[in-house]
Amino acid sequence: RKKGSSDDEKPGDDHGGLSLGQLGAGNFWFQPSLSGDEERGTPPLPLSNNPWIDSVITELTDVGEKDVETIHRPGKEASGSGSTSTSSESHSLGPPLNVQAMEHERGNGSGNPYPHEGARLGANEEEINHREHEGFELVRLLAACVEAIGSRNIAAINHFISKLGELASPKGTVISRLTAYYTEALALRVTRVWPHIFHITTPRELDRLDDDNGTALRLLNQVTPILKFVHFTSNEILLRAFEGKDRVHIVDFDIKQGLQWPSLFQSLASRTNPPSHVRVTGIGESKQELNETGDRLAGFAEALNLPFEFHPVVDRLEDVRLWMLHAKENESIAVNCVFQLHKTLYDGNGGVLRDFLGLIRSINPIAVIIAEQETENNILNLEARVANSLRYYSAIFDSIDSTLPLESPVRIKIEEMFAREIRNLIACEGSDRFERHTSFEKWRKLMEQGGFKCMGITDRELVQSQMLLKMYTSENYSVKKQGPDGDDGALTLSWLDEPLYTVSAWTPIDVAGSSSSFSQPS
Repeated sequence: RKKGSSDDEKPGDDHGGLSLGQLGAGNFWFQPSLSGDEERGTPPLPLSNNPWIDSVITELTDVGEKDVETIHRPGKEASGSGSTSTSSESHSLGPPLNVQAMEHERGNGSGNPYPHEGARLGANEEEINHREHEGFELVRLLAACVEAIGSRNIAAINHFISKLGELASPKGTVISRLTAYYTEALALRVTRVWPHIFHITTPRELDRLDDDNGTALRLLNQVTPILKFVHFTSNEILLRAFEGKDRVHIVDFDIKQGLQWPSLFQSLASRTNPPSHVRVTGIGESKQELNETGDRLAGFAEALNLPFEFHPVVDRLEDVRLWMLHAKENESIAVNCVFQLHKTLYDGNGGVLRDFLGLIRSINPIAVIIAEQETENNILNLEARVANSLRYYSAIFDSIDSTLPLESPVRIKIEEMFAREIRNLIACEGSDRFERHTSFEKWRKLMEQGGFKCMGITDRELVQSQMLLKMYTSENYSVKKQGPDGDDGALTLSWLDEPLYTVSAWTPIDVAGSSSSFSQPS
């Protein structure tokens, strides 16, 4: 096979010692010119008697606490190479897996030790124990790989990534799929940190990421309550905000296909005194997608006899300016910020978030809706970041596993979308890493520092969200209020005991220190 990156190597280089670890999205070439003693690398960490996910949290935490100050910071080394890649460029670091190709390839060409049949009901105790043992083995290897990266042990990194590439599969069990994606992310990370040692060849062009994400979001909306919870809860709060308002304006900072708005339009149109005018400002980076979304929403509003206007803004989130939003004094403006605010946390001093919140305050909205992942991975320490994110994404993948069969192309497409998040938060640093999720507790502090007050959640909004979950067969989803000191500041969707997504609402505090006029929950 043709070796990737060979064009960049010196003519005198010896290619005979290259070894290959194969993963689902590409071929990873390493050059381990090391002795046998070095090849053994870092010894594996001991297995825990706890379930595999608790095992990896324990192991990675122990690794991170050994010598936090000596952990290698790849962002600094990468910056020394003269790279000026932007966030959009870093998004393409990890090539998405090919759904059709994966349907014909087992274990990415390296074999898959995990049976694809009988993964749920009907599996006997021996099979369950076998899978549990394999899960622990994958976790052990993953933790050891992270430790090797932290200690800069090149031989061990090569060994563990190659071994993980052989065992993990994006078509196996939940832990096998997750391990495959985390291995890919770690492989991409080391190619950024040590580009003269590690090389990656990508199997296809990476210009369809936006299309892939759009498709995956639509599929996710069909098979799980995640997006419906976010959209439905947000709309319930907006309906409260727009009560009695004649002209309403929604500024959506990432409208995509506009899946959220038809149900809101229906509710507004069915009111005794519906608004005389509804305007949506949709922000995105694709002009074509914005135009298509605007046309769909206009057609839907027309069918409801709802006066409607769509205003597209083609720009990146951080480049949007006040004049682009066309805010008018006679409008009641609400801001919708779904899965976007975390992208402003990449700078150390908080200036990007501060400027963005200042922009929002300048249009004097009556409500600001924020929906974010309820997890904590905006962490400098790689070990803690892997541990926290692995717990979170294991819950996401487990929830998908309860709905779709192992080899479903729909499932693979959805999981690839989350894999792109994993690649970014593990492989990238600095401004290239925009997947920086944090908890509602921290968001609350940041929003209050930015001049906003939490509006709270009403009992009606809680009950309505709980009723939404009854539409789904799984009883493992739950919704509850959360907030400090018993304050019901937000609604959180969980899978079993793991929080997944939180929706909250905010209103600006004026100069006098009081919030803008809005009906607070009783």
